[in-house]
Parts: sequence; structure tokens; C-alpha cells
Amino acid sequence: MKGIRDPDWKPYSAMLKGVKRFEEKHALAPGAELRFILEARRPDVDMHAIALRLESDDAGTAIPLGERNIFGLPVELGPLYEKAELTLNRKAGSVRWIPYIRSAASSDTIRRLGDLRLTCEVHWAIDKDSLPFAMRTAMGALGGPCNFVSQKGTYSFVEPRRITAATISFNGKSAPVPFSGASFTPPLREQDWSDDSVLELTFENH
Repeated sequence: MKGIRDPDWKPYSAMLKGVKRFEEKHALAPGAELRFILEARRPDVDMHAIALRLESDDAGTAIPLGERNIFGLPVELGPLYEKAELTLNRKAGSVRWIPYIRSAASSDTIRRLGDLRLTCEVHWAIDKDSLPFAMRTAMGALGGPCNFVSQKGTYSFVEPRRITAATISFNGKSAPVPFSGASFTPPLREQDWSDDSVLELTFENH
């Protein structure tokens, strides 16, 4: 099956804005590297033998996928790739990518707050140009989704499994983290929580 361009995905040029933001904000997670992960949008999507490519009118290159379909984005490929798109051998709308930023001490159930803050920054840098101008301007005036000054603004993370408990802790202090279904909403903007704060997630047993 040939690679299919997914209109829900962002062009390579937008993805590179995420790379730039990662470099600017790397101090949030100095021990982590920028990678992305492919996840199924529906339970019936086959995630085996996925082929991810970067394609332009003039060139194409395969992007190697590691364990769990985690990949690094190639950079500095030159002018032939200025208008490139990521393509996949799956139907459009069946697979999504998300930034995957994990420091060494983290796991599927243990997350570092600085990693989550940086993930949000990268995602926003990639997504914001696709928003309507008025919405982008309004969100920017509030500090952006990762640093909203308003209590109404929240950025949530979606997990592949349902969450049954979520807490954050640092230096003996702990607090519950709001969650609903498979998503949780960490205190990204609350500076009294250090980047080294640890979130612990408990998942429903399958």
C-alpha cells in the first residue's frame, strides 16, 4: 500500500517548528530527546508493519520506526523537502502522531512534569499555524495553552488506556491531578510545581 498523505497531519515545515521550539525550551527536560510516537485513532487499526515516509514532489525518504512506532524527525534535509509531507501506509484519519518526550526516570505510569511542559510547547508550536487567526491570537494573548493565565484554559494529555487515578508529587508535597476517561490535565502553568515534579498514573486493568 502506497504512502497516503493525511490531511489531519501537519506539513513537514510545521513539524520543524516543533523541533525549533524543543531546542528553545530544552531546559524543561534537559535529559530528554525529541521523538514522536504513532498511535491508532481507533481500536481496529493495525499498527504492525507501518511504513512512514517523508515525501515531496522532488524527493522521498523513509523514516525508521522504533519500538512502539516511535520515531525521530529528520532535520536539515535541504530545499527539496521544503514542501514535504509525512505519509503512511494507512488510511487517512486512522493514525495520529504525538510528541514523545521522556526523561530517563519516566515510564508509562511515571511522568516528569518538565517533560509534559515541553511536550505541550512542541505540540502548540506545530499546531498553532493551522488555527484560525482570531483563535490563535486570543490563545496567544492568554499565554498559549501551555501557560494559560486563565483557569479556563487547560491542556490535557490522552493515554491509550483509561485512567483510574492520577497524582503529582515533589519534595513530600502531593496533590490529585484532574483526569477523565483516558485523559489527564497536569498543572503545567503552576510554577510552584517544579519541572522535576513526578506524576503517577494508575490505569484500568485489561
